[in-house]
Parts: sequence; C-alpha cells; structure tokens
Amino acid sequence: MHLQSFWISSYATPEQEGLIRCRFSSEKGFETEAAFTGLTNPSFILEHPSLPVLYTVEEKREGAVCAWEIGQDTLRLLTWLPTDDADPCYLSLSPDSRWLFATNYSGGSVACFRLDDTGIPTERTDLRRHRGSGPRTDRQEAAHAHCAFPRKDRVLVCDLGTDEIVIYRNDQGELEEYGRLSAPPGSGPRHLATHPAYPELLYCVAELASTVLIWRATGTDSFELIREIPMLPADYSGANIAAAIRFTKDGRKLLVSHRGLDSIAVMPVSGDGIPGKPVLSPCVRYPRDFAIAEDNVIIASQTDGEVRAYRLHEDRLEETGMIIQAQAPVCLQPCIGRQEYV
Repeated sequence: MHLQSFWISSYATPEQEGLIRCRFSSEKGFETEAAFTGLTNPSFILEHPSLPVLYTVEEKREGAVCAWEIGQDTLRLLTWLPTDDADPCYLSLSPDSRWLFATNYSGGSVACFRLDDTGIPTERTDLRRHRGSGPRTDRQEAAHAHCAFPRKDRVLVCDLGTDEIVIYRNDQGELEEYGRLSAPPGSGPRHLATHPAYPELLYCVAELASTVLIWRATGTDSFELIREIPMLPADYSGANIAAAIRFTKDGRKLLVSHRGLDSIAVMPVSGDGIPGKPVLSPCVRYPRDFAIAEDNVIIASQTDGEVRAYRLHEDRLEETGMIIQAQAPVCLQPCIGRQEYV
C-alpha cells in the first residue's frame, strides 16, 4: 500500500485549523496526522527540501512570511518577517535553498529573504515592485505579482495584472531585472511549470483567459511564445478562472484546474513537449489547488471546505468517494517525509 502525506492549508483565523497534515492511500483514503491553529491565512505553504522547516505566508494587508520547525505533531514558530507589501500568495526557494521568494498579489511585488544554515529567514534583502495594468479593468487595474519561479540564478515572476513575466537575476539577494516576456493582452499569467524532459520549455497557466501559454528558451534571458492552448469548450460562455498547473510524475500528462467550470483539464504530452487537446473532468467546486499521488488527484474545494480524491484513469478523473474536511483549503503540498515527524 502506497502512502503519501500532504499539507493542506487554508484561509483561516488563528482560532481555526488553518493547517492540516494528512496521510492518503488509495486503499484507505485520508487520515489526519496533525492539525494546527495559530496561523493567519496561510494561503501558500512550502516545505524545505532537506530541513524540518515549513514556510507559510500570512495573506493580509500587512503581509508576512513565517518559518516553523516541524515536529512529530507540533509546529514551533521560528521567525516572522513582514514582506512589506500586501497579500503574499506564493513562496519558492532558490535551487541552493539559500533564498526564499514571496510574491505579494495586491502589492504587485516580489520579496527576497536570506536563509541561514538552519533554513530560517534572517532578513529581507530586496523588494521589487511592478508597475502597469492590463485591459481587464476588473482584475488588471494594477500590477498583481502571482508567482516567483526560480531557474538557476534567475527568478521568473508572473504578473497577472500587467500580462508579463518579469525575469530577474538573483545576485546574492538583490534582484536585477534582465527582461520581460509579454503574454497575450488580458490573459493574466498566474503560475509556471517546467517539464523534466524539456527544460527549454516554459509552461504558464493564464488565469483570466483559461489558456496554457508555452515559451521556448532562445537564450539565457530570452524566450519565444510558441503556443497558446485554449482549455475551455468552444460553446462555454460562463465565468471561469484557471488556477493550478502540474505535470504527472512521468511527465505524460499536464493537468490544470478551473474555477467556475469546476473541472480539471487533462492534456496528453507528446514527444515534443507540446500538450494535446484537453479533456475536462468535473470535480469539486472552486478547485484552487490540487496534488497528484500516483494515479490519484487530490483536489481542494475552497468554497465547500473539503478535499476529495479522484482516480486518474487515462485522460479522465473518476470519483473515489474519499474525502477530508478542511477550512477553506487553498494550497496542497506534499510532505518531504523526514524521520523527525513521520
């Protein structure tokens, strides 16, 4: 029996259980390992790859990042540092795990933090604010940095508000802009992904247009947009915003979640790395995030306060009936599974 442990984080007040660690197997379903209060809107979380440290955001007007020591069934706050901008919504680590990046959605900025040898953020070393807007006045009235995606010594920052991906060079904690990629007007680039077999390709989910944008690297800081893949049915006229983008472990499928149509798009990946026609499978309401566990897709419903498991069969999802309750879940991350807390 294969077991996989996950963190589930939520929009929550400190009195509510904003963070859950659970175990999942296709035979037994979900089992809660630990649940934690004392966090404020930990809408994005990230575990250190080699140390028992968990990073969380505080998504609020006076945004912050927190680092927690992971115990068997405890979390101990190690540090709290302000991002100096509003509503941090994404965290990522540099490849050498020496720098932590946080994007501030409402502030339209990216912050960089120095980590010490124990993985604790010690200071904010830089903050880069974006300027601009897009054609969608309801969502693009200003810059909205949504994702910081490290590639070697570069950090690519999606800005949903300006329809750009800004490329920074990380020079010992100082971010220097090297270039910008222009997305189609009104598309709203949200999150990025790469494929292990095609490192020259950059995959972006465009939240507002519900498309997948694919760039091919033509140099260290230059890319060409080679494909824009629509994911919604041609006859669909309702509201929809795309959210999470992930590859299966074998890289043979690309999955994207859709809020409004409330579905997961499953796309086969061909020999050139270009995804094929999406097949849409209904799932939970408002699926902001999902995780993949072997042949199962674990999907969080922000509106219904639950996380459900679906079996990925060929190009479609099948309901398993396995479910765990959570407070407005919005982020799922796999546990590293170190001996300290397993």
